[in-house]
Parts: sequence; structure tokens; C-alpha cells
Amino acid sequence: MNLPAGHSQSGVTTQGADTLISAFEHFEQISEQLQKTYMDMDQRAALLTQELIAARQDRLQQTSEEEKLTERLSKLLAALPAGVVLTNRLNVIQESNPAADKFFKQVLRGKNWQQIIEASTQYQDGKDIHLKNGNILSITRQQLDDAGEIILINDVTDTRMLEDLANRQKRLAAMGQMAAGLAHQLRTPLTSAVLYASQLTKTDIKPEHQVRAVGKIRTSLRYLEKLINDMLMYAKGGEFTDEPFSLNQLLLSFYSRMETRLKQTQSIIKIDNQIKSISLKGSMGSLVSVLTNVADNALDACQRNCIINLDIYQQNQYLVIAMRDNGPGLTVEQQQNVFEPFYTEKTNGTGLGLAVARTIAQAHKGDLFVKSVVGQGCTFSLCLPLDQGEQFLPSGRNVNAPVED
Repeated sequence: MNLPAGHSQSGVTTQGADTLISAFEHFEQISEQLQKTYMDMDQRAALLTQELIAARQDRLQQTSEEEKLTERLSKLLAALPAGVVLTNRLNVIQESNPAADKFFKQVLRGKNWQQIIEASTQYQDGKDIHLKNGNILSITRQQLDDAGEIILINDVTDTRMLEDLANRQKRLAAMGQMAAGLAHQLRTPLTSAVLYASQLTKTDIKPEHQVRAVGKIRTSLRYLEKLINDMLMYAKGGEFTDEPFSLNQLLLSFYSRMETRLKQTQSIIKIDNQIKSISLKGSMGSLVSVLTNVADNALDACQRNCIINLDIYQQNQYLVIAMRDNGPGLTVEQQQNVFEPFYTEKTNGTGLGLAVARTIAQAHKGDLFVKSVVGQGCTFSLCLPLDQGEQFLPSGRNVNAPVED
């Protein structure tokens, strides 16, 4: 029997078989692509797994190192002899090491830093805080980005004691070097006093000569007394008891002490005070002696008709009392030596006046400067801190006096 074209004996046409074969081939291609994609994904997953494992190991190692670093820092802070305090923006202590707790004899964490300082401090001197228990702490503060502060505390009690001892030894050494000059200065008034005293033993001495001899003896003894007092003042370095007083009291006391001498020399003092009455702390009598010493030198230099201008103003955080005169002025060499002990060009001077004056100024955390041009008078500037917590720089030849307007 003859079959139609395109048909086989099984009943499947040749065209249908070709379609089926093509479908199987297409399915096989898709399967191969899927298998390849799966293998790629499997390899990628294995690579990502390795990367995750490596990242986890790195993170664990980093965490371990951070923990070790934290532990080392904690041990370091615990072992530090200096105190470390961390405060927040409200001044509440977040962290403190054992040294800081020991300084204030209490656990500081969680407490207000300002209240701790106020309760423990006797007085403050610059960055140094003198505690009620006698210890001296140096405080350094650094602002942090998060508005808190890190505070470093050092116990400088022994350091300050050694500095004071070194300064005292320096003054005593200077006095030892000046012993020969002092002996000469003592000998002259003593010889004069003995000479005039011997005249008083004469029976035929006239009353006017007796009065003159007594006056000479009194003058010599007063000179000796001043010399000894100046030496004692210089030796102890201006150690005084702090007492409150006002600027007006200081100026009135100074003018009262100078009034008689001003009349004798027909001189005047003009005061230009740009500061309202303020409260100061220290030894008013000693500071008056500083101003009196400088004014006496001005009157000695001018001899008569001296005009002393006292300009009082504030520069930064310091009170400046600048005393200008119309005298002959000082040379550069004289300005360099004028504060040296026993340096004087007066026939009856001790050479200790200005040395003592500077010592007193420094004892009040201030200083005394000189500025002069020959033929244009002198300006001595007494500088005192307005804020007792601030300390003026120690004097030295490299320190400039306050600049005048």
C-alpha cells in the first residue's frame, strides 16, 4: 500500500521528527548554559565565602588588636603618675585614672569637675592649683571636638619647692659675691658715725657743733638701717602675706608718702587713671615702697621742678602703672644694669633700691620694666596681674616692657 508523502509506517511524519529533534537540541543547549551558569555561580559563591571568611578573620584580628590596645592604654593610664580626667560638655567627669582620684582623695567619675576644684582648692596661681592639703597641682586643659575636655594633672609640689630653693640660693649667692662691696658701704657710715660721736665726748664742744654732730650720726645710722633693711628684703625675695586692697588706696598711700618731698623739691605728680577702682591682693605697703623708690630716683635725677606723670591703664589682663619723669634719662648700659644689686651712681645710694623693687613686683606675680632715651626722661612700668589666677612672665633682658600708646 502506498503511503502519502511525508509519512512513515509508524505514523510519524518526517517533519514532526525534525521538530522534535530540534527541540531536544535546543533543550540540551539551554541545559548546558544553565549548568555553566550554575558552575559560575558556585565558583563565585565559593570565592565570596572565602572573602567573607578572610574579612571575618581580619575583623576578629582587628577587634583583638583594639582590645589589646584598649587594655594597654588602660594599664598605661592606671600606671601614670599624672592624673587624667575626661569631661563632657556639661563639665561632668566621664573618666578618670587612679592618679587623678588619688590627688583629690575621692572617685571623680560622675562628679562635676568645677565643683571638685572649688571644694579642694585653697588658691590658684596661674596654672598651679594649691590644694588645702598643701599639695600643688599643675593643670593643663585641652578642648575636644565633641565639646568635652581632657585635663592633665601633675603634682608639682616638689618641683615648686626646688624652684623656690634655687631662687633663694641664687639670691644668697649674689649676696655672697657682694659681701666685699657691702663691707665698704657699711664701713663709710660707721666711720662717719664714730668720728662725730667722738666729738661729743669733748667738754668744750659748742652747742651748735653738738647739734650738727648728732645730726650727722643720725643720718649715718639711718643710712645703715636702710641698707640692712634693703638687704633683708632682697634676701627673702619679697615673701609677703596676701591682703586685699584697692587701687585707690595704693595711690593715696603713695601720694601721701611723697607729698613732703614734692614740696621740698617743688615737684608735682600728675595722675592719669584710666581704670576704675579695682581690688588687688598682696602687700600694699611693699608696692607703695616700689612706687616711692622709683619716684625718689626721679626726684634725685631731676633735683628740682620734676614733673612725674603716673599713667594707669589696662593692657591685656594686667594693670600697668607707668611712671614717666622729665629727668636726664638713662643710657642703654644704665638700663641694663639699673636692677642689678649694689649698682648705683649716687654718692649716698645703696644700690639695692630698684633690685628690691623688682623683687617685690615679681613676688606679686608681676614685674618692673624700664624704658628710657637719654635727654627724654625715664619710664618705669609696674605691671600687676588683674586676675590673680594669671601669672606675669618673670623678668629678663629679653622680655619687653608693655608698649605705650
